[in-house]
Amino acid sequence: MAPSYNMTGGQEAWVNVSQGGTTSVSVRSASPIKPRAVYVGSATLDFMWVSTGKSTHWQFTPRLIDPTPAQYNETKAEADQTQVINVDLGNRMFPAAGIVRTNLTGQIKAPAIQFDLPYATDVWVFLLRSPWFPLKVVVEKTPLSIMHGSAQAVAQLESGTTGFNDASLLKAYVSTHGEGFKNVQVSLERQLGRTHIEEVIGVVGAAGMDSFTWKPFLRNFDVALVAPSTMGPGQFVDFLRYLGADAKASFFSFGNYMPNDFLLCDGPAMDYTLRLRGEKHILGHEEDTTRVSLTS
Repeated sequence: MAPSYNMTGGQEAWVNVSQGGTTSVSVRSASPIKPRAVYVGSATLDFMWVSTGKSTHWQFTPRLIDPTPAQYNETKAEADQTQVINVDLGNRMFPAAGIVRTNLTGQIKAPAIQFDLPYATDVWVFLLRSPWFPLKVVVEKTPLSIMHGSAQAVAQLESGTTGFNDASLLKAYVSTHGEGFKNVQVSLERQLGRTHIEEVIGVVGAAGMDSFTWKPFLRNFDVALVAPSTMGPGQFVDFLRYLGADAKASFFSFGNYMPNDFLLCDGPAMDYTLRLRGEKHILGHEEDTTRVSLTS
């Protein structure tokens, strides 16, 4: 059973997965809530700094991409007013993915439930779970090639497995020759919404050959985050620590809350671009790209 991380006062959640793979969530509320409607779907959790006039504040914005009215029922404990609302998500579960930059901007994508409450702040339940199945790396095109002057570079891409738990990986065999490039590098860009980070997989000199390996970054987590439609940066920092981030409080807007960007997990919800880039001896570069996806 996934633990419940509660940012609201008086609500907690637990997740039930049937043998057939369907998911339901039960939310216990110390004081009864009366939702106008309950929606389920894929959610984005956006974190950003917003400027309004002379002030700047941090903002959390949750949104359902494909909101669907949910089937739910509710009960009350006989001894008190504690309410339990049971919500059916069906087969909408997918692994969560996310990127948070050092200044607390970024996005997390995960399945969610929204309780639309009249005259009150909505209550959300975000189901954050790392991949529970082997991920397969799929490359849209191969090889990648670039040219400049008499220089040419080629990256032959292959996907395979490590042989350990069928973990998938990507191999790039890079060769360069001729004159025109200072160096050639292979990099992978991860993107969620407006947030992206780039990882250099390997670099080859102006002439030579080498091979590089990349595999998805996986973190082990399974938690139901119960949160209102708004939260403060301090609450978010505490939650990032819970997920394993080296985060700390900062008293300065746009300050660094973490020494490095925090990658929650790789998964199917993330967009990936692989680049073969050749740096010229003069300003600029040549590049060829392909999309990479992670599938079950």
